[in-house]
Amino acid sequence: MDKRVGSLLFSISIHGLLLAGYSSGKEGTMCHPAKTCSKCMTINPVCSWCKDEDTTFLSPRCDLSANLLENGCINVTNETSTITTLVDKNLQDPVYSRDDEIVKPAVPIAPQNVSLNLRLGDKKTIDVRVLQVNDYPVDVYCLMDLSLSMSDDLENLKNLGSQLAKEMKNITRSFALGFGSFVDKPVAPYISIAPNKINTPCYQCQKAYSFRNHLPLNQDTRLFEEKVNSTKISGNLDRAEGTLDAIMQASVCKEEIGWRDNARKLLLISSDAPFHVEGDGKLAGIIKPNDGNCHLTNNEYADAHLYDYPSLGQLNAKLIDNNIIPIFAISVDSDIHNLYEDVSQILQGAIFSELRSDSSNIVEILSSKYKEITGSIELAHSAMDGVELRISSACKEGSDIVEPGDRPICNNVYDGDEILFQVEVTATRCVDQTFDIYPIGFDKRLTVNVKVSCNCSCEQEPKVNSSYCSDGSGNRVCGICQCHEGRYGDTCECTANAEESQEQYEKDIFCKPNKETSVLCSGRGECICGYCRCHQPTGGDEVVSGTYCECNNKACPRDDGEVCGGSERGECVCAADGRTNECRCRSGYTGEKCNCPTQTDTCRSRNGLICNAAGRCKCGKCTCNKESKFSGPRCDECLTCTDCDLHIDCVKCKLLNNTESLSVEECDMCSQIIKNVTKLPESNSTCSFSDENGCSIGFVYEEAPNGAIMIYVKGNRNCAHSQTIVKGVKVSLLIVYIIFGIIMVGLILVLLYRFYTWHVDLIEYKQFVQEQKTKTKWNKEENPIYKMNERKYINPMYGK
Repeated sequence: MDKRVGSLLFSISIHGLLLAGYSSGKEGTMCHPAKTCSKCMTINPVCSWCKDEDTTFLSPRCDLSANLLENGCINVTNETSTITTLVDKNLQDPVYSRDDEIVKPAVPIAPQNVSLNLRLGDKKTIDVRVLQVNDYPVDVYCLMDLSLSMSDDLENLKNLGSQLAKEMKNITRSFALGFGSFVDKPVAPYISIAPNKINTPCYQCQKAYSFRNHLPLNQDTRLFEEKVNSTKISGNLDRAEGTLDAIMQASVCKEEIGWRDNARKLLLISSDAPFHVEGDGKLAGIIKPNDGNCHLTNNEYADAHLYDYPSLGQLNAKLIDNNIIPIFAISVDSDIHNLYEDVSQILQGAIFSELRSDSSNIVEILSSKYKEITGSIELAHSAMDGVELRISSACKEGSDIVEPGDRPICNNVYDGDEILFQVEVTATRCVDQTFDIYPIGFDKRLTVNVKVSCNCSCEQEPKVNSSYCSDGSGNRVCGICQCHEGRYGDTCECTANAEESQEQYEKDIFCKPNKETSVLCSGRGECICGYCRCHQPTGGDEVVSGTYCECNNKACPRDDGEVCGGSERGECVCAADGRTNECRCRSGYTGEKCNCPTQTDTCRSRNGLICNAAGRCKCGKCTCNKESKFSGPRCDECLTCTDCDLHIDCVKCKLLNNTESLSVEECDMCSQIIKNVTKLPESNSTCSFSDENGCSIGFVYEEAPNGAIMIYVKGNRNCAHSQTIVKGVKVSLLIVYIIFGIIMVGLILVLLYRFYTWHVDLIEYKQFVQEQKTKTKWNKEENPIYKMNERKYINPMYGK
């Protein structure tokens, strides 16, 4: 085997193995939504169907074959794709008799007929062998623009006829030459219809015509020369010609032109002008579209005045149907090269070449372009929508490999070379069709008959009104029930409510979280009577639940690597909405992950308060208030405080019932033991504070052997007389009142002064206004800067 072929086949094999691995790993679950065998066959080629009538089979019936067998299915249906070769003749060159007649036609492509039975989405590869045939028959039809500007080209063709015939003999033993010409539609405004112009549009010119078949294809070269020599130039008005009309008639009039079967057909078109396109016929009132049929009468296009010009797409289809290769030989002096180069890219197999101004190189063009055609093999096809083709080939040594998606052409091919193409055919729609695969330039084709399998054979044998389907409420097909109208469910046990339509139940809309999704029960259950029955995973303690099987007891947040912090803290359940997971915490824990203990023992400070009443306890940890002077793990540490500050609030609330700093609940949390004494014991932990009357209260704290805090409070309070005045009013408060009074008196004085100055200013202003009205007199004067715009000059010599 050629190394390049082996390399290509190896890469295809690896690609297939990767796809198989992907299928087994991920595509199994995509099979599950299928409710019927035929639907299972169209989801993915890897899906199989279990047609067991065993009522205990509860797993999805559409799955990978391996999964179905593992789950206990006995009868697995899998409609496999097949390829059958119907006709496969050996490749061969044509066989000629002694007088150059073809005894056996060439066979350039093999096989010739193949039948494909494909599952939707599945693919099969056809090995197509193509032979570059040696001495293949050739038909050359010369189609020439005979408007006035091509007069010198016609004269040269008359002189080159013998050379053209000689060159064809060097190419093949069996050739045929034909000759035709074109001008334009013989109606206004394309030609002049003036009486003196309609028959003789120019000097020594013949009457204008659209297309004329001067000489059908034949092997008499002498007759070719005679027909060319007897042809005259014609003329039209506008620059564009009826080129497409002529190509259409030359392509579809097979019998009139004389195109042979089993021959390479070349249409040599020479011109120096652009062409009319579809729609231009409206200029002459021609609105009927071109029908693509032959309309030659006495070898002339007689209905040109009835049909519009063809489109390029229409023309391309006819050239392909008749297997004709157009060669455009365009005058080098013309400015339309880009136009015809673009056309050659649109028409399949078309070739563009530059023609000298006098057409003297037309023989050279034909010879070189024929070698170019036979130096490559390009594969084409006529497949329609519903089938996708990917063509690849290793070609031959010295030529580039054709990858899928590339243009399927192999270059550097010589007569006798055999090229192998791999054509991968994929069914994309449930539509049968027949198409051809062919090498461009050859008549022989490979016919491919594609039958797309979208149903199961077991569906052809239903058990009508089966007792299994709820006493005849449905037919049993491929192991499952297909319910009659108004019933649904696995065994047709469900009845649709009158308020909902049967279609709603058939589409299982009550088992979908929304209209946008097509997956039932989140792909983890089946819809029964409008409710989801969730499939439970085998092995382990995993549980799938919820309205649409969206919940999983292993899908909650984890703490310390365990779901909901472990079974001692909580469990993962389906939330009240039936669609989301949440942790249900056990007593003593809270939080999204059950990671927060509800006990506050770890938050109690030395005084018994939670976070020293200076913070908030959350998840067993204190978060101290930002405005508090305390910090630390229990908010009982202060760099600028003494330990006295830790106990003062508790002493106030318990001794004086003062709840300014602590609430009643917080006061009850104070763990200190308070005792009233007449004399404080000696200690280094002596503290004091003032009550609401400014009396000083002293106390001592110490830690008992059992860890309790003992506080001794002196019963007698030290109330200084200087700190109070009559009726218990504080001196500090009196000072505040005095300062406020001074400020108010000053403010009143400022306002009185401001009112006085305003009143004086008002009196003076009124006096000023009165004086202006009675005493002041203003005189009217001219502006000294102003100059009159007129001047009077007197000539002293005037009158003397």
